Amino acid sequence: MKRPLFDLWQLLCVRAIAEHGSIHGAARFLNVRQSAISRSLRNLEERLNVTLFTRSPTGATPTTFGREFINWSQAILDNVAGMNARARRTGKGENGQITVGIQTCVLPGRFSTFTAEFRTTHPDIVIHYSEGTGKRLLRRLQRGQIDFAIVTRRNLAPALRVSPLWSDRIVAALPVSHPLANQREISWHDLRHDIFLIGRDNAGQDFEELVRRKLGEPDMHPKIRRHDIGSNRIIALVQNNEGVALLPASWLPFVHDQHGHDIAITDIRDANGSSHLEFGIVWRPDNENPCARNFVQYIEARRP
Repeated sequence: MKRPLFDLWQLLCVRAIAEHGSIHGAARFLNVRQSAISRSLRNLEERLNVTLFTRSPTGATPTTFGREFINWSQAILDNVAGMNARARRTGKGENGQITVGIQTCVLPGRFSTFTAEFRTTHPDIVIHYSEGTGKRLLRRLQRGQIDFAIVTRRNLAPALRVSPLWSDRIVAALPVSHPLANQREISWHDLRHDIFLIGRDNAGQDFEELVRRKLGEPDMHPKIRRHDIGSNRIIALVQNNEGVALLPASWLPFVHDQHGHDIAITDIRDANGSSHLEFGIVWRPDNENPCARNFVQYIEARRP
C-alpha cells in the first residue's frame, strides 16, 4: 500500500499558516516549534511537487494552488471533526440504531406510543422494526439479530430480561349466528361445546393454554383447532362460521373496521373476573449496543 501524500497534521499546519499569516503564528497557535511547522510544510510541498505558500520576511501568502488546497484541507478537517463527534456520540449511545421485533398480534402504533418520549429525546437513534411470531423473535433475540422483542410474557428463558408493557383484556369473537352472539357477557362454561380456533403465534399459544385451564376437566376436553396462521387472521375463520376465537380487546377497532357487523364480540368472565394477555419487552443483558443500553434505561425508568 502506498503512503498517503499527506496526513492530518500537515493539513492542520496548512490551515494554521493560512489563518495566522505566517509559520511563526501557526507554531504559536499549535503550540509547537516553528521548525516543526516549517518541516511539515516543506515535506508536504515536496510530496505534492507544488508550492503552497510564498514565504517572505513579513509572513506566508498562499499561492493560487495553495488557496485551492487550503479549501480542500478545510473540507477534509471538517469531515474528520464531524466523524470524530459522531463516533463519540455513537460510543455514548446517542447516535445509531436499535432493532425491535414485534409479535404479530401487537397492533401498529401501540409500541410507538410507548417510545414517543425516547424518540424525542434521542432523535439520532433510529428504531428499526421487524415482525414475527413470538418464538421466532425470541430466537432472533438470543442470536443477537435484534435488540428487543415485544412478546407475550410466557416461557421466557431465564437469561433474558423482561419489563412489562401493557395488559390486554381477552374477549371472544363469535359468528353472528352463534346463540350467544347477542350477549354482552358470557362465561367460559358457556363456550364448553364450541370449537376454538387457534393461531400459530405466542398469542395463540397463550389462548390455547387459557382455554385448557378454564375448560379442561377429567371428563371433558376443549375442542381446539390449530391453524398455521397468525392470530390476527383467525378472525376471518370466525366470520366463516368455523368456530370461535379469542383476541385482545385492543384489536376491537381493527375487527370492526375489517369485519363490521359480521363478527360478534363479547366479554368472558368467571369467578376470577376477566382474563388478560400480558405483553412485555424482552432483551439480552449482555447486549453491547450502546443505543440499546440507553433504551434499557428508558424502559426501566417506566417500569410499572
